[in-house]
Amino acid sequence: MTLFHFPTAYFIAGILFLAMPSALWLLLRQTPARGLALWCSGGLAFGLGLMLLGSRGMLPEWMTYGLANSLLFAGTALWVLALRRKLGRPMPVMRLVLCTLVFGLVYEVFNSWWANPTWRFLWSTSIVCGMLFWVAGLARELGLRRKSFSANVVALVYLLLGTLLSFRAISVILGLTQPGALNVDALSMVVITMGVLTSVVGNIGFLGVVMERVSRKSLATAQAQARQEEASRLLQQITQLERQRSVGQIAASLGHELSQPLTNLHLIIDRMDMAQENQDGRSLADDLQALQRNTQKATDILHRIRTFIRTQDIQFEPVELGQVIADVNDLIHDLSFNESVQIQVELPKEKAWVMGDAVQLSQILLNVLRNAIQATHGQPDRRIHITVRREKTSLVLEVVDNGPGMSPDVLAQVATPFFSTKPDGLGVGLSIAQSIAKQHRGSLQIDNHPDGGARVCLQLPEWVPHQAL
Repeated sequence: MTLFHFPTAYFIAGILFLAMPSALWLLLRQTPARGLALWCSGGLAFGLGLMLLGSRGMLPEWMTYGLANSLLFAGTALWVLALRRKLGRPMPVMRLVLCTLVFGLVYEVFNSWWANPTWRFLWSTSIVCGMLFWVAGLARELGLRRKSFSANVVALVYLLLGTLLSFRAISVILGLTQPGALNVDALSMVVITMGVLTSVVGNIGFLGVVMERVSRKSLATAQAQARQEEASRLLQQITQLERQRSVGQIAASLGHELSQPLTNLHLIIDRMDMAQENQDGRSLADDLQALQRNTQKATDILHRIRTFIRTQDIQFEPVELGQVIADVNDLIHDLSFNESVQIQVELPKEKAWVMGDAVQLSQILLNVLRNAIQATHGQPDRRIHITVRREKTSLVLEVVDNGPGMSPDVLAQVATPFFSTKPDGLGVGLSIAQSIAKQHRGSLQIDNHPDGGARVCLQLPEWVPHQAL
């Protein structure tokens, strides 16, 4: 008579091996993972095998011997598959099925045909021990790779269980104890106790492995999002600085353009004063209309500058490319006039619409035109040709100058951030232009035109007005 009832102990260990993976599965049901499913399935198979072992004498022998040991083998094999998947070395499940069939067949040879309980016990125990050591080795590798404390705990408990089972097999070989799962001895008691501990600690450890993985993924996602937000914020700042710098470079020309309506305003006011003194009968309405017209012109110029340089979020809306070209032409008109550069525009018969941000698209064109004006220095007849054409479902805005073009070395680096051929250039204008084009689901290509000069092509998806219906 002993206080340690082996069938009950096997039942307790089996129930724990069933309950712990089930609880783990329910706890992590919102975290779908093939490795988790394999691990929990292994625990269920191993637990059912232990319960069948404890039922010897109460159930048919084929269930408590062959099926029970096959389930123990299948359980450990599923643990191996789960850990190999965590390590990025998955194995086919069919291989597990075939190995389980081979294991069960050999076990039945020792159990039924040879009727040798010692060989039967040594076969099943040694194979399960080897599988437990494999589980421990894979968990240890996972712990080292991920620096996971939980994986190291899993490795330790399975290593201890495998070691105790090995001592049990060695004691049978040496004749120190009898074979059989229900043989009552001190070492068997320790093995079962270790099995109970493994069911609890092993599953909690695997839970820790999964949660560490989830935490690392969440942290990596948060870090990537933070980097993306920071990069976006820096890009906006650089874009804004480049935009302000662009306006600064044409400030003198804009000042000259603005001086004209302001001078006219001054002359009109003087004329109105003289008319008031002389009472020459001149219509006050004419002067007021002229005053209003020139005031509006000055306001329009200031509005274009303010709209271009102000900081704002990207506003995607239908934009007509012809209007973008006209706005940029107005903004850069005095600069091109002073540089004696003729800008020719060729638009399609039907208006060309894209979905985008008008200010951002204007910045692309302004950067390209400013470079094109500089590229035509030294040419007797300085020209820039702007063309908008349709290509399937896209629109292409092409800018070609009649300068000398770009050398292969310059062409290879032309849009590289901070690369510039100008002594005072920042080297970010075309890089920003390419980023803006990409944000608009388009592209910016820079090369030399076959007829000479540099060519820049902005390709954007065409927006058809009826798409909004």
